Amino acid sequence: MNDMQKICLVIPCYNEQGRLPISEFVNNYNHSEWYYLFVNDGSKDSTIDILNQFKKGREDRVMVVDYKVNKGKSEAVRIGCLNAVKWQDFSIIGYIDADLEIPLSEVPKITGYINKDVHFAFGSRVRRIGATIERKGYRALMGRTFAIIAAKLLKIKVYDTQCGAKFFHSRLITNLFAEKFVTNWIFDVEIFFRLIKLNKNSDINEYAREVPLDICYDHGGSRIKLVHFIKIPYELLN
Repeated sequence: MNDMQKICLVIPCYNEQGRLPISEFVNNYNHSEWYYLFVNDGSKDSTIDILNQFKKGREDRVMVVDYKVNKGKSEAVRIGCLNAVKWQDFSIIGYIDADLEIPLSEVPKITGYINKDVHFAFGSRVRRIGATIERKGYRALMGRTFAIIAAKLLKIKVYDTQCGAKFFHSRLITNLFAEKFVTNWIFDVEIFFRLIKLNKNSDINEYAREVPLDICYDHGGSRIKLVHFIKIPYELLN
């Protein structure tokens, strides 16, 4: 499978001082061969100091991109992925949330699907027996409502477009992230639109996999508000 493939995790960070589980990154660094590219997105707290301390002595597999002005998560992810392409010759590049709501232990499950034919795989927070999927009621409701709308607009059968764990074959990155995203809050859906456009002669079921997660913790502190949710359909269609 992907045991011998070089994997880079892009982690956008904004004011993560009290949320960044650095010990988990340290432990995983010691027990894996993954590479980490953190993007400090104009944090006003000590996030950059924490990242630089983690990087110290680990420069071979840890990179920190520091922006003094906040650009938003979509741009932080885009910049991070493009920097990853320039940094090393990776097989797989993807992004996860800094607070590890989706634990690092879930990453192999997702990346394991990527091969010469499948070049996009992403996590899906499906509540089911045997899985620990924590989501606050209102977030789950908003997420499912939006997923239904997004699926209809995309004209594909997808359960969870907004899951913050998406991975790509590295050959996709340059074209997929060449342009800035239209919106900061639904850039995940824009990724689907871009992928479908890039693969207009192929069925998405041939090159993409939606992978049900076993674990997802709801750490709270979501920065998306009701007003953002209301604006989503308008932004998506414009």
